[in-house]
Amino acid sequence: MRSNHEPVTDAARLLSTFGVTLPAGVELGQPGSADVMAPFIVQAQQPAADALGDVNVGMLGLLPALAQHIGTAVQTRHCRVETMKSDPTFRESWWSGRRCIVPVERLTEWCYASGRPGMWSIHRTDEEPMGLAGLWNAWTGPTGETLRSFCVLTVNADGHAVFDRLKHPMHEKRMPVILPALAQRQWLQGTWAQAERLLVRFPAEELHAVALEPTGAPSPLGGPDEADLFADEWWPAAAQAPRKKRLAVRRKPIDVPAPTSGDLFA
Repeated sequence: MRSNHEPVTDAARLLSTFGVTLPAGVELGQPGSADVMAPFIVQAQQPAADALGDVNVGMLGLLPALAQHIGTAVQTRHCRVETMKSDPTFRESWWSGRRCIVPVERLTEWCYASGRPGMWSIHRTDEEPMGLAGLWNAWTGPTGETLRSFCVLTVNADGHAVFDRLKHPMHEKRMPVILPALAQRQWLQGTWAQAERLLVRFPAEELHAVALEPTGAPSPLGGPDEADLFADEWWPAAAQAPRKKRLAVRRKPIDVPAPTSGDLFA
């Protein structure tokens, strides 16, 4: 999976939804860049009634103690819940209780239903930010520098009304763990057993998906950029959408003068 979430950076939305504010002077990276810096929330050292936890800013892509350089973070942005207890990259963070919540505005993923890849946006139907379940670590590099990093946990999405329609048909269907608001505090503060029970799929009826780029499929809403993934009349049409024919271009033969002698190398 690629870097496919847009972090919450608006101070008012962070405060109203999670009760936290970003540290002053923090610079965040672009979601698609190689060194994405984004906010994540951890269990508070001194809990406050109105705050979910303490907000940190770190690199998207968990760096375990065994990592030799930050470049490995590109491959560790997501962790499968099926292997989080045993995978050498993530197990130390899990068993050490370093759980976090990643505040995001929306998720993005590729959709191939029309036969052509198109980028889709997934957000909550109530337009509220989402809190993704994650793990984090404080990594010390070879030269002694310290860097916080985190990853997002994912679960299988086979049969999910939204995420089962996304990603390449030949790839396993996965989706991030989206925590309901009432479960977020328990994810940070609960026991391992309590936290693990929260690693389930978010209800599809509470999510909304729209196309961000033309998919080549007809849209019931008047344009491919506004297609609704839940529109039953759109989905069969998308799969059967006619593809544009390519024009055949005939090349004219090049006139090559005939040799004037019988010697090919003359």
